[in-house]
Amino acid sequence: MQYQVFGKTGMKVSDIGFGAWAIGGSGWGEGCSDADSMAALERAFELGINLYDTCDSYGNGHSEKLIGEFMKGRRQEIVLVTKGGTNFRVPERSKDFTREYLLMCLDESLQRLQTDYVDVYLLHVPDSVWQEKGKIFDTMKEIKASGKARFCGLAMWGAADTLHAFETDKENVIDVLECPFNILNKSNLEVVKIAEERGIPVLTSQPLASGILTGKYGKETVFAQGDNRSGFWSKERFASIQKDMEIVSSCMKAPADTMALLALAYDLSYPGISCVIPGAKNVEQVEKNAAASGIRLDQETMERLMATEGFVF
Repeated sequence: MQYQVFGKTGMKVSDIGFGAWAIGGSGWGEGCSDADSMAALERAFELGINLYDTCDSYGNGHSEKLIGEFMKGRRQEIVLVTKGGTNFRVPERSKDFTREYLLMCLDESLQRLQTDYVDVYLLHVPDSVWQEKGKIFDTMKEIKASGKARFCGLAMWGAADTLHAFETDKENVIDVLECPFNILNKSNLEVVKIAEERGIPVLTSQPLASGILTGKYGKETVFAQGDNRSGFWSKERFASIQKDMEIVSSCMKAPADTMALLALAYDLSYPGISCVIPGAKNVEQVEKNAAASGIRLDQETMERLMATEGFVF
């Protein structure tokens, strides 16, 4: 496992992290048991993965509880990232970035994680309206001053709200940014560029495009109701990326000789990205993810992959 300095935080992180959404137990297909999840976490640690990314709403707190158990006796060796701002207590899972709600969420997360601090606390997709209404930068400063989080930042989706946050963050409160980024998803190209210029380390979620860049799924795939991919990844969406997928397949060569390794290496080779956080819910997936550590793509391959049409959301 290779490690990088995590931007202006100065922390040393593995270039492959552990995305812990799937171990929450819902929304990512069948076959996720707590036993498999704990084994996956243990194997990740054995392989040198030291960054674990979770959220209070992943499995309505279940992901955090599993990580809390896993961290016993090794807290100081782990870079722990969690998030708040999605009210999973109500059916509509609405957003709430008021000071009171975020402080409550952080305290509850610390209880589930069985620790008195997190290394990074991220606000979970605050749009531009909430950024203003919630006075999020004031709350982030308060959280850091409390010692309950060493660093704070944002976990975002599309670019517009992130660019608004960058523009209004006059005191450089944003320490860390997490956003979806992969060969196919072109939504955050400008975001990553600006983050690099500001020394803000970037964690990339969905580096495998929710599993599409493993080659496992195609136009005949129908995701079950309740699967997070069921709405976005339609037959039409798969058809729209067919040419891109042909380019991706043609770029597979050692050491990135599988589609998944190529996709992870793409993010690792992209300027401004500090750590990729693919999801894993069993030992096999962890081992496949960890195998990408240290792989960097040559300039020609990067240019071909960067030229794919992809999509923006």
